[in-house]
Amino acid sequence: GAAGYVLSRKTMQSLVQKWDQEDPICLMKNADEWLQANPGQVTSKCLSEVLRVEPVDTRYHGKYHRFHAFPFTRVVSGAVDDWYKKKHEDMDKLMKTDKSYNHLDTGVGCCAQDTISFHYVEYLESRALFSTREALIENPHMTDHELKSLMIAKWPKEFKDIGGYSRGLPKEGAKDDWEPLLQVMRRISSRHTQREC
Repeated sequence: GAAGYVLSRKTMQSLVQKWDQEDPICLMKNADEWLQANPGQVTSKCLSEVLRVEPVDTRYHGKYHRFHAFPFTRVVSGAVDDWYKKKHEDMDKLMKTDKSYNHLDTGVGCCAQDTISFHYVEYLESRALFSTREALIENPHMTDHELKSLMIAKWPKEFKDIGGYSRGLPKEGAKDDWEPLLQVMRRISSRHTQREC
């Protein structure tokens, strides 16, 4: 759902079993249309209420998020929806962690080096993100000017290509907006982030 889950094989088998058994909480067939249209919410409800699976804090060092519910440009700039910010206000209680979870860091503090996912990313932005990361892994000594030029060349520009939930890159001369984007792109694009499957 949304930015994703990491589930054990046993938990996934239990979840599939509940779906096969048509558990009313895990399928929500009689729920309102909004809930039925949000399978991530239904899955979360099933995991917590039926399977009693508790979420764990997946942030790196209790600070940098690995799963992002918004696209790269929105996460770094902090331009996320108010509902998402409000959802974090009492996150410490849900996650049984300190109050640092109640605040969403932006800019350089937004993302773990081993970030796993960005949500609401259309295919052209996904391809741009992938190819930019690959280029940085191949050439980690690329200058900021070269990296910025590469991103401008690769990133989708038209609204229809970016998608309704994403945002385009900042204007070329917006130095204050570009600096954190370039720093975060470097952070999430090192050889250290590459894992052999």
